[in-house]
Amino acid sequence: MTGPLFNPGDVFKGYVVEKALGSGASGTVWLVRHEFLDTLFALKTMDAGPGAGRDERAKRFIREAKLASRIRHPNLAEVHDAGYDPERGLYYLVMDYVEGDTLRTAIALGGAMDESGAINTILQVCDVLALAGRFGMVHRDLKPENIMIARNGSAMLLDFGIAKAAERLDSLVTVANTVFGTPGYIAPEQAADSSAVSPSADVYSLGIILFELLAGRTPWKGTSPIEIMAQVMGPDEIPDVRTLAPSVSAETAEILRRMCAKNAADRLQSADEVIEEFAKCGHSVKITSGKKAAAEVKEESMDALLAKYAGAADDSGDAPARRAKVPWLVIAIAVALVAAAATVCFFAFR
Repeated sequence: MTGPLFNPGDVFKGYVVEKALGSGASGTVWLVRHEFLDTLFALKTMDAGPGAGRDERAKRFIREAKLASRIRHPNLAEVHDAGYDPERGLYYLVMDYVEGDTLRTAIALGGAMDESGAINTILQVCDVLALAGRFGMVHRDLKPENIMIARNGSAMLLDFGIAKAAERLDSLVTVANTVFGTPGYIAPEQAADSSAVSPSADVYSLGIILFELLAGRTPWKGTSPIEIMAQVMGPDEIPDVRTLAPSVSAETAEILRRMCAKNAADRLQSADEVIEEFAKCGHSVKITSGKKAAAEVKEESMDALLAKYAGAADDSGDAPARRAKVPWLVIAIAVALVAAAATVCFFAFR
């Protein structure tokens, strides 16, 4: 397809296109206005290509639409509509338009946050993940680019494009020897095998984001993704955040250390546990969004939903093989192989 997919003023599925908001590996996002309601929404599109429905990006896109449409939470961008347009050869989903900036932009412009503000931001995301976790979901790509700070100050979680259901063969998105996630934010076990992660991997990613909010940078230094991955998978734990941000309380520093433990067994295991630990220090989840008063999930269970469509979305009938767990003694070799094969993939929602 040559030229822009849409031009301002084009009408698609009852929505008038205002402008492009951004694009990434998982698709392009457009600001659109509903023709009848005169309400702004975000339209996410992905060119299906010649293998519509079979290509891995398409499967991730379908997965995002189906999973995100079933979770209702004040701090989650809600999906209202989705489908496939054969005339244009694209998948699309319509979601809430969140007016604000990404957490990445907030960090770039404002630097480190105060301790209370940083914790509140993380707890709002934790509340979404706690709800998703009760239905077996793991996000797998938590990073500042996937968290929007709305104009009212609420933190909105975006992009379930590479989410997975725990304890289920990840046939929709997992390719052998491929890493899903973003170096610097993914847990060591996720870097070894993205298909075999638990909610504690999201806890690790949230801990790295919290470290960055408090210190103004992540705990890892490197000029390339491979350098950063080597540190993530190496033996050294993250430094004490107070070496960079002395005003951070000892209690917060300890919780952060437990969120980012390299060994998954030593880590806080879920978003619920993170919320509980911060509650002991007097921090509670403050929901500031005006969307809904409470979180909910549609009656159909997430496990039943995934069982219903997991096979249909991969009509080849052959699920990609899962990798064996990588022993810590050969991690250095694994990193070298990753560098040589260039298999580190980035799936960014912008």
